[in-house]
Order: sequence, then C-alpha cells, then structure tokens
Amino acid sequence: MHIQGNKKRLQSGRRALFVLSCSAAAVISGCGGTGQDDGQIAATQQSFSGAVIDGYLARSTVFVDANNNGTRDPWESFAFTDNEGYYSYNPLTDTDYCAADATEQQQLYCLRSFVAHEDVVIRVDGGYDVLTGEPFLGQMTRRVNAAQEDGTSDNLITPLTTLMTSVTSPEESSQLLTSLGLEEADLDIDYLNSDGNGGVDAELLNKALTIHKAVTVLADRLNDTYTEIGDNFGTPNDASSAVYPALAAAVKDNGLDLALQPQSLYGVLDVAEDVLREVYERKDLNPPPDMGSALAPEGFARIAEVVSDIPQVVDVLINTEGVLPTAEDVAGKARALESLVIKAVNENAQIDPSIANAVDFFTDSANEPLLGALVDSLAAETADLGSLSTNDFSGSDFDSILEIAQSSSIPEGVTPFNRIGGYMLRLSDMDLGQAPDKLDDSEIEFYFDGAPTDLEGEFSACVKIVENAKSDGTLGEGNTRGDIADGFWSMLGSTEANTETFSLLVTINFLGTTYSGIIKPAGTEVIDGVQFQAIRFDNDGKLETWHSADGFVEGGRAPVDHNDCQQRLPSRVGI
Repeated sequence: MHIQGNKKRLQSGRRALFVLSCSAAAVISGCGGTGQDDGQIAATQQSFSGAVIDGYLARSTVFVDANNNGTRDPWESFAFTDNEGYYSYNPLTDTDYCAADATEQQQLYCLRSFVAHEDVVIRVDGGYDVLTGEPFLGQMTRRVNAAQEDGTSDNLITPLTTLMTSVTSPEESSQLLTSLGLEEADLDIDYLNSDGNGGVDAELLNKALTIHKAVTVLADRLNDTYTEIGDNFGTPNDASSAVYPALAAAVKDNGLDLALQPQSLYGVLDVAEDVLREVYERKDLNPPPDMGSALAPEGFARIAEVVSDIPQVVDVLINTEGVLPTAEDVAGKARALESLVIKAVNENAQIDPSIANAVDFFTDSANEPLLGALVDSLAAETADLGSLSTNDFSGSDFDSILEIAQSSSIPEGVTPFNRIGGYMLRLSDMDLGQAPDKLDDSEIEFYFDGAPTDLEGEFSACVKIVENAKSDGTLGEGNTRGDIADGFWSMLGSTEANTETFSLLVTINFLGTTYSGIIKPAGTEVIDGVQFQAIRFDNDGKLETWHSADGFVEGGRAPVDHNDCQQRLPSRVGI
C-alpha cells in the first residue's frame, strides 16, 4: 500500500489505485450534492446497485458520472465495490448496503444519489481483479436509464457494457451488438457464473477479456504520453474513456476481429488521441507531440502490433469450441493472460522481446503440456504474477513443468495471512533516498481491531510519508512525519471454514481522503544482514515491495493522536 506524499498529486485526480475520493464523512453520506448538470434534488434518494466484472472487481470506485466526463467530480456520488464486486446490494449474502441499519463499513459500498438522474453513465475504476489478484487498470461503464427503472438500477458493468456506452441510438446499438455477435440480453449475463452454479459462458468471457485487455494496453500507451490525463483536475481518470468509444465505432463498422487488426487500431488510437488533445486544449495544457495519425502511424505501430496478438492468445486460453473452460481453471487462464498484459503495459521505449516470446508460448500447440502446467500453477492460491511477468518465457528456466511452476508461484515457505484481528503490522519502505535533498522515509503501522478469527474489521494506523526531503529537515510538499489514520480491513477470499488468505484488503481514511489498497505476503529477504518479511502492496497501479521486521505481532496499543504517531515512527534519515 502506498499513500502518495506529493501535494499536487493528492489534490488532483490520479491514476493511482489508492483512489482520490471524499472524506470519510462524505463517503458515508454517499457524497451526494447539488449542481449536477442533468438533475434537480430528488424528493427521495435514488440508489444504484449491481456488480462489476472483468473478473469480479473488489474495492473499485463506482460513481455516477452525471456529465460523462470520465472523472468523478466533487458533487458526484460514489461508493466502493465489496469483496465479490457488488455495490449497494449483494445477493450472495442478501446484504443491503444502503439499508437504514447498515454498518459504517457496509455504507462504503452504498451508491446513493440525492439528485434525480434519467439517462446517466455509471463509471468504475481502480480496485482489484479477484480473478487475477492484480490491480484493475482502466475504466468500465454502463449507461443506465434510471427513469425507466424507477430510480434504481440493478446492472452488471463489464467490458461489453462499456463498449455499448458510447452508442445512444437504437440503430447504432443494434449494429454494434450485431458486430459483436451479441444480443442485448447478453449484457446482463454474469459470464463467470452464467447458470448460478459457477458455470462459465466461454463466448462472453472470451469477448470481454479480449476487449478490455486490448483497451488497457492501448490506453496505457496514451497515458504514458498524455501524462496530464488523470493527474490534472477535471481531466478523465484514464485514457480508456477515450479508447472505448473509438473502439466501439471501429467494431460497429468492421466487427470485433477486424477492429483489432493493426490498421484498424491505428484509426482507433488516432481518434482517441484527438479526444485527449481536445482535453488538453480545453484545460489550457501544453500537449506532447502528436503520436501519429491514420496517415503516419509511426507512434502507434508497436502498440498496435502488440494488441493485435491479444485475440489469438485469448482464443487459446478461453476456448469457445471443444472442451470449454471451467470455473476451476478460469482463474489460471485469466492470470496467464494478465502476465502478457503486464508485460505490454510495462514496455517503454525499448521493445521487450519477451512479449513475443510469451505470445509464441501461448499459441504454439507444441507447448500445450507446458501451458497446461502454467495454468494449473496459476490456478492455485500460491500463484504469483510478480515473478512471472518479468520472466522472458524462454530458456532453461521455462522449459519444464517444475521450472514453470517455480516461475509462477509465491516463493516456497511463504505462509498466508491468518490471524489479523488483535494484531499489529509495521511496513517500511527500505529505500531511504539520497542525501542531501532527496531523502525518503515512509512507514505505516497498522493496529487491527477484532478477534484473531475475524475475517474483517476496523483498524487504526500511523502513517509517515517523507519524499524528497532535505538534510536540513525541510520536508517535501504534502509530507508528514506521522499522522493518525483509520479504516477497515477485509481478508479477501477467506471463509469461516478457511480463514487464510494471500490478499488483505484495506480501506483507509487519511488526511480527509479515502483510499483502498491490497497487501500480499511475498516471502523473506535479507537486507544488511537482517531478515525481513517482504510484503507486496499496490502503489500507483503497481504492486511494489515493502518490508516488515516482525510481521504480525499480537497486541499493541492503538495510537491516540498525531504526536503519538510521530513518536512511534521516528525518522530513519536523521531529520
């Protein structure tokens, strides 16, 4: 988990997975307000409910994008998704998060508006894909006609509904559905549980993964170039809000298969880039050089090449003919695909040859036994994409079932989280920067309330964020020597029968802002002769590694104020 200490980034919309949002008090009230462009204050509250699926997304921010500008404006209502990807109501547990007697934690998942809406876009970003265990990148949407649904929506939000959001006329909608090979009813099918008993709709899953992973990689390349997007107030949170409509137009005219060919992708990127440049112009920002155009696509060529390989990889992993994927192996297949996406997203100026290696590994029928071993390994609770996504998918460390299992699993000996309630945990960033004017010193100490067998609860915390400080004691903007925070914790995937987990979700209220994060065990590491527990956590969309000297320690007194926190987290850099 990482809380950015830079003041500019705290005050602006960012792509960080710790999502910028209202204060804790505003979260509980639904962040409703007046001033939306398309409504007046309603006599009764208007609620929205549903589920969010790429895989199921936990702790995503779901909000009413009243003006459809790709970002949550201060007056627009929002909520988080729960562990199963639901907001406002979870039918699996029959929990109404908007009920009058909902707990404070449950109210975090209630999407309620105090302004009447009719045709409105519900938008989702951030959070964690439960299938892959990785941060969710990009945005997804669904257009909702709340007036026709008596002010309450109960809808799935998926890549398929996102592609449909930009078309508004019945004729365009019908044409796009036809090009996708879908019917309108398909938009309401949970493709991970299509029969209510864990049955997978392989055709819908195949299309959904193909679409969103392609958009993710395309949008990331635009995000890397148009860096003010998501970092400047009033800009869209992510370039995918421009890529999805551009792709929808291409699919409507050419069909999904042709729309993901390189030449079509040049056009998609060109249209999306024009949208982003218009945002820059409207915000009086200095745009970067044009990446390319339909006539001169040099800036788009590499990423179009990479994205055009995604459909064939998805077809191999999510087979729609012959032996269909089961719920048991979908996680392994989704994680295998995600390893390729991570490689593509992380590629920068230098071409990464391991991307081609990975595509060849997935699509070469001679590798079928090894691919089966990889999927099996990734389907296990001990799966780890951290090392796999940096593997070059070739050579002596990737040519046997044993080596593939080692490359895709948490290091041997790593134990899952189990006893959380009543324990404390200190996490430290071991990178202390450089003197004299780039000193870093960031630590977080959690105090988890509850009994050891609890699966969720509250916590208090001390947070120290020091970035780019000077040896004379001058701190960088937005830094803190130690502040008190609080929030909620939840053991993702745990049950009363199995209280262990490799993923601990936290929602933290810090300095008037609410963030969500995920914490994972990552083995041990010796630093300067001292053995530490390595802990992976999200940081600006990536899982990074901090360390803990003692791990979870039973007991401990919760902090009472900021002074208390500063005494508990003394400076490690002498300032």
